[in-house]
Amino acid sequence: MKRSKIYTKVAGLALAALAIVGCTDTWNDHYDASMPEGAASGTLWSTIKDNGNLNNFVRVMEATGYDASLSSSQVFTVFAPTDDQFTSEQADQWIALYNKEKQLGKKEKDNRAIKEFVQNHIALYNHSVAKTGADSIIMMNGKYLVLTPQTLGNSQLLTTNQLTANGLLYTLNKKVDYLANVFEALTSDADLDSVGNFVSSFNEYEFVPSKSVAGGIDEDGKTWYLDSVEVLTNDMFQYLDYVNSEDSVFWMVVPTNDVWNQLVAEYSPYFNYDNEVLKRDSLCWVMPRLGAINGTVFSQTRNAKMVGGEYVWNTDSAMSVNAYDYNMRRYAWGRSDMAYYQYPKPFAEGGVFAGVDEVACSNGKVLKSNDWHIDKKRTFFRERLVEGESRNYLDGVDEDKTNDPQYLNVGTWSPYYNKVSDNRFVIVAPKGQSNGEVRFKLPGLLSNVGYDIYAVFVPAEASDSLATDTVPCKFTASISYHHQDAKESAYCYLPENDSTLSARNRYSFITDHHKVDSVLLASNITIPTCSFGLSDSQVILRLNSNLLSAERRNHTYTAYMRIDCIIVKPHEE
Repeated sequence: MKRSKIYTKVAGLALAALAIVGCTDTWNDHYDASMPEGAASGTLWSTIKDNGNLNNFVRVMEATGYDASLSSSQVFTVFAPTDDQFTSEQADQWIALYNKEKQLGKKEKDNRAIKEFVQNHIALYNHSVAKTGADSIIMMNGKYLVLTPQTLGNSQLLTTNQLTANGLLYTLNKKVDYLANVFEALTSDADLDSVGNFVSSFNEYEFVPSKSVAGGIDEDGKTWYLDSVEVLTNDMFQYLDYVNSEDSVFWMVVPTNDVWNQLVAEYSPYFNYDNEVLKRDSLCWVMPRLGAINGTVFSQTRNAKMVGGEYVWNTDSAMSVNAYDYNMRRYAWGRSDMAYYQYPKPFAEGGVFAGVDEVACSNGKVLKSNDWHIDKKRTFFRERLVEGESRNYLDGVDEDKTNDPQYLNVGTWSPYYNKVSDNRFVIVAPKGQSNGEVRFKLPGLLSNVGYDIYAVFVPAEASDSLATDTVPCKFTASISYHHQDAKESAYCYLPENDSTLSARNRYSFITDHHKVDSVLLASNITIPTCSFGLSDSQVILRLNSNLLSAERRNHTYTAYMRIDCIIVKPHEE
C-alpha cells in the first residue's frame, strides 16, 4: 500500500534526488557517432557475437534487450566476461531473475539483473586504457569502478581497447562484482528488509524533459524522446541524506528486523494523532518508523579526517546527518547543550557503532545492529524549550485584562546576565487592578508520554537595577489539549491532583524573586494526542497572575509576570 508523503507530504518535505544513469548529456558524444579511425566495420554487438568465447554474455544481453542498444549509434564501452568463468548456469540465473522481476512489474532500471549485471558491465562513451595509470569510470548503473591497464574493479582485463563502430570492447576473466550502495543494501539484505521496505515505499520516479533527448514532434504536437531520463525521488532522503549517492561515503546503523519490530511497537503509542489531523492514519504509521531510523546515518565528511592518506573516524563523538553543529543548536533546539542526533564515544562499549556487523557498500557501510544503542532521548524523545519572547509561540493575552507584552534584554551589567535564556524575556503586566493572562503554545509534544512542565521566571532587577517591584510573583497555570475526537479540552489547572494545599492556594504558584526561578507547574502529565511535526501546536499553556486585593494592596506579591521561557521535558523517575 502506498503511503502518503510525510507531514504535509506527510509534512511539507521538498526533496531533490539522484538521477539514474541511462542517457547522454550531449547529442554528439552519445548519438550518431561517426566511425572512429581504425575502428572495425561492425558494431559492438556484432563484434561481441563474433567472439566465440562470449556466448553466455550474449545470451544475457539478448534476453534483456541490450543487443539492440549495443547495435545502435550510441557510444558505449563494454566489459564482457568470457565463458571460461561466466558459465551457462550463471547466465541462466541472470535471465531467470530478469524475467521474474519483469513479471512482478518492476521498472527496467530497478530490475536487479539489469542493475547488478548488465549495466554493471557497460559504461557510456569510450574509455580507453594506456600502459600505465588508472581512472575511475561510471558504469551505466551509476557505480564508480577503477579501470587500470590490467583490471576493472576486481576483474582482470584479458583484451583491451578493441575499437568498434560505436565504442570499445574489453574482455574479462570473470564478471565484475556488484556492490550495493547503502540505500540498495536495505532491501538486498534479508535481515534488514523491514527497514528497506519502509524506505523504498517512498520511491518515485519523475520524468525530466531537460535531461532527456528529444526525437521529434508527433502528429498530435507532442514531443517524443529517443532517450528518456527519470529521476529517483524519495521523501526519506530528507532524513537519511542521499544514501544512494555513489560519490559520497556514509555509515548507516540499521536495526535488524527483530529490533525494528521492537522499536516500532515501543514508539507507536507516542504518535497517536487526533482523528481530525490530515492523513492521520499515514502519520500514525510513518512517524514511529521514522523515529526508529532518524539519526542513524553518518557522513564521512562530518565525522572523519585524513590521516596518513586514510580517513580516520572521530572516536569522541559521532554526528548523524540530522545533527546541528554547536553554534547552531541554540537556534534549532533552544540551547547549545542540546546535542540531539549526536552520540558520545561511538566505538566504546554501548556506543552507537558497538556490537554491529559491518556490511561493505559501494558508498560506505551498513552497520547491522541486533543490540540497539541509539537512545530515543537523543533523537525525537526530547525536551522542548519555548522562549517567552518568541512571537512564534506566544498564543496571545487576555486583552481586556492585560497590556501588550513587553520584551526586555538582560544587560551585561546585570548579575543575571547569561543566566536568562538568550538574555531576553517577556513582561506580561495587568491592566489596572486586574489579573493578567498570557498563553503559550507548547509545540511538538508526543502522546502517552509523561512530561514535566516548568515556567522560568526572571527577577525584576534582571533588566532594571533600580526596580522596586522586587517581590515574588503569584500566578496560576492551566493547560488545554486535543482529545482523540479533536475537541479541545477545557483548561485544567496545574497541578491537577495536588490535594495537599488549601482550596484557596491549591493552584497558586509563588516564585523566588531572588533568582532566575524554574517553577515546576506539572510533573508527569500525559497528553492523549500527538502534535509532533504539526504546524498546529494543539497544547496551550495559560498563565494568570493571581493576587487577592489585600496581597496587591500590601505589595506582598507582584502581578507582573517576567517570563524567560517554558520548558517541557520527558519525566524521569
